[in-house]
Amino acid sequence: MADPTPVDKQQEKAVPPPAPRTAVLVFHGIGDQRPMETMLGVANAVLGEPEDAGAIGRWIKPYVGKDGFFDLKSVSTKAIGGEGRRYDFFELYWADQMSGTRLVAVLLWLCDLAKRDRSALPRDATWLWYAVVGLMTGAMMATVHLAWVIGLTLTGTSTAALQQRAVEAAEPVAAAFLVLGAVASVVAGFCLAKGVPAALAVFAAFAVLAFVGYWNGIVLLTLVPVLAGLFIFLGTRAAIGGMLVVAGVALGIVLWGPFLSLTVGIRAASGSVVDVQTAFDLIFLTVMFKAAAPWLLGFLALFLALAAIFLVPYVGDCARYLRDAPDNIEARNRIRQLGLEVLTDLHQRRSGGRPRYDRIVVVSHSLGTVIAYDVLRAFFVKQMSSLQLTDMTAAALRPIDTMPDDALRKTTFRLAETDSGLTWEPESGPRAGTALTYQAVVRWAFEVFCREQRTGFANGLTASPWRISDFVTLGSPLTLAALLLTDDGDPKTLGKKVKLREFPVAPPAESPGEKGRVLFREGSADDRHVPDVPERLQHSAMFALTCWTNLYFSQRFVVKGDFIGGPINDKLSPGTVNVPLRTTLLGGYFNHTHYWKREPGRKAETEHIRALALAVLGEPAFRRVIAARASQAGVQQGEKK
Repeated sequence: MADPTPVDKQQEKAVPPPAPRTAVLVFHGIGDQRPMETMLGVANAVLGEPEDAGAIGRWIKPYVGKDGFFDLKSVSTKAIGGEGRRYDFFELYWADQMSGTRLVAVLLWLCDLAKRDRSALPRDATWLWYAVVGLMTGAMMATVHLAWVIGLTLTGTSTAALQQRAVEAAEPVAAAFLVLGAVASVVAGFCLAKGVPAALAVFAAFAVLAFVGYWNGIVLLTLVPVLAGLFIFLGTRAAIGGMLVVAGVALGIVLWGPFLSLTVGIRAASGSVVDVQTAFDLIFLTVMFKAAAPWLLGFLALFLALAAIFLVPYVGDCARYLRDAPDNIEARNRIRQLGLEVLTDLHQRRSGGRPRYDRIVVVSHSLGTVIAYDVLRAFFVKQMSSLQLTDMTAAALRPIDTMPDDALRKTTFRLAETDSGLTWEPESGPRAGTALTYQAVVRWAFEVFCREQRTGFANGLTASPWRISDFVTLGSPLTLAALLLTDDGDPKTLGKKVKLREFPVAPPAESPGEKGRVLFREGSADDRHVPDVPERLQHSAMFALTCWTNLYFSQRFVVKGDFIGGPINDKLSPGTVNVPLRTTLLGGYFNHTHYWKREPGRKAETEHIRALALAVLGEPAFRRVIAARASQAGVQQGEKK
């Protein structure tokens, strides 16, 4: 090759290498989100509000990505510190892909959740499960009751005549239920091989219906359709729980005599206590309880209003994304494909023939954490499918690959001030053997990987195929991963999926039959070693190169803090840094959207704002940003004088 000419050398000197840049990609959460709303909140938390003294200078410009989505913009900063690093903030906006959600989709998803194991919920939040199944049971009972009332009114049938027919048919109805119970118990116990206990339970249920039909058959008009619907849509446990909740509420109403005498009017004019028959009619909403109709109409109106205001706009996003029904697959695929395109675009961008970004941070909130998690694991498989590691990269990954299951001590973390600046510290015990030491190993592996690996992109750029250094989750429903990501809600089922490497964790799971967590040689099996075949990364080793930091407001009884967020399971992912937070915003209640909002009295010193900035920037960059802001504030103060 010919030596460079003097002109070539002069041009090389004239074009300095581009300043290092970090891209921050934000995935917003549920609700009626507006473009850039979450991204600007995160940018202001990291860089300071534009009106703050010493805030990092920034510009807002259109984000012209693959498709040129003109409602989206990016935020670019000035060069910071001696390194001259710049930060570009982007948002992956997906709310438009979830428009048109219907109430039925939300209700079907809630029914699916009701069937699953509720043990994944925090103990002080189980009341929410009972409240939801009770509300849905009440809505179903109200609908059936009103349908009967309307039908009887249109046909001109009196309830007295209906009651008389029920009395006359009491014995045949009871006998029919006993026969059906015997047949059903045989089918359940022997044909379906459910065992004797299941057969006895089925027969007992039909025996109760037989008794009810014999004693007061008119109750079956509402009870049977409601029970059938509950068992079909909510499952056995939820059906029983819902009926108990409704019965408890009804009994409370019955026993609250002074209130009833002024409102429902089910006490006799003489003021005598409500009789058993009337209480029974109220609990099971029989057609004999005429006073229920106007109240049930009001209840259904309130339920529909709640659905229109809250369930469809907010829960609807979760229902469509987390429920793998055929109607939802297309929307989910569009969102994930959009995420892959944006990450590919960020990896392919270049400045002066070099990668524009040497580090990419993914920040996500609420349902956006699940979406980002799905996008990242798909992108990792896409980028690593044909990659062969160098010896130095494999050596850097070896400590993670051979890490024992009990290597990391389980604990949460907090902000701590040290002589060198703000850092994370364990809530208990030393740093050694915690997720912090694991992240230190991951950062070293990431640095070596980016230095050693080179992949040719479609635009001619040659660079590391994976430059995502950090995954930051805010208020993540992944704390309820067993409930949301499995069909039965059982944590054991989630553990099996992790072992099969369906869901990446930190550190990567050691799959049965394999020796390592991260590395493998194609063509090798069991203990056989094939030295001539280069080592490769297994498809779920994402968190061997990327650090996962999870911030959440500690919740109590659902209303305190952030119920949607919480710690990532430290049994399955002990390498995740879980950081519980507290805030005075709204008195510490309903804080799900407060991760980037400052407390009025503390502003930039707000604990969760500092935690967010530290998680996004990392310790060295956080200190440089703080120093740059202090320097800028000093300059501004001097100019004022």
